[in-house]
Amino acid sequence: MRVAAAFLADAANVREGTLGVLSGFINTINRDEYPAPLGATLVVVVEYDENEARRGDPERSFRARCEPTVGGGEVFGLEGNFSLGGGNDSFGYIPMVFQLSEAQIPMPGSYRIVFEGTGLERVDVRFYANANSLPSLDDEE
Repeated sequence: MRVAAAFLADAANVREGTLGVLSGFINTINRDEYPAPLGATLVVVVEYDENEARRGDPERSFRARCEPTVGGGEVFGLEGNFSLGGGNDSFGYIPMVFQLSEAQIPMPGSYRIVFEGTGLERVDVRFYANANSLPSLDDEE
């Protein structure tokens, strides 16, 4: 089992196992002030094969956390479960969509959303948060 794709998008949905994505692969957000909402959706697609479908419980857990790329603690996190579809001889893709529009980014900088799950290798979705304006020089003494 592996993460076939993981990225940020403007919006996404899953209907009858089909993934619909609007403006995928966001790698930069620009905001006037921080803290600011992320304003994006995390999309993760897990691929599994027959061997994985036969092994263990079809219910798997995952955890995602956002953190600065260098130093600093967790900014926000989420966790839950996903299920392998079909029967023991099936293979397929599991699309997952996580609405993070209101998740708060504390300041400009480089961030990553770390996605880990039972039987999955960790994947990092990286993005930059930029300020639209420079800090005022009047604030410095």
